[in-house]
Order: sequence, then C-alpha cells, then structure tokens
Amino acid sequence: MLSARNRLDGEVVDVKTGDVTAEVVLDVGGEEVAAVITRESAENLEIEEGMELTAVVKATDVMLRSD
Repeated sequence: MLSARNRLDGEVVDVKTGDVTAEVVLDVGGEEVAAVITRESAENLEIEEGMELTAVVKATDVMLRSD
C-alpha cells in the first residue's frame, strides 16, 4: 500500500532503454505520461508494451498551464 494519492493507471505504449535509464511511456486515458527510471528497475519489473501499470506521482510542486 502507498500513501501517495496521485496515481494514474495506464498501458505501456513505449519503452526506450539506454545504458543506465529507461523511458517508459504510458497511455492514460488518451494522454501520454512518461517516466524515466533506472534500466535495472525496468528489467526487474519486466516492463513491456501492452503491460498495465500505475504511475505514482509524488512532487512538492505542480505547474499548470492554460493555452
């Protein structure tokens, strides 16, 4: 269980791995959310396209923009 309230359920649509990090892109209700994690974590979680994941957002600052 986590105390974080900002959770976004989505489907992995892209995974790009580098030497040290991996960028994981989720489709969350038609919008893309990207996370950069360690490559080791991506491998341990066996992240692949089509997998359902939850992004947990913990931040002290949130910026909003209106066009």
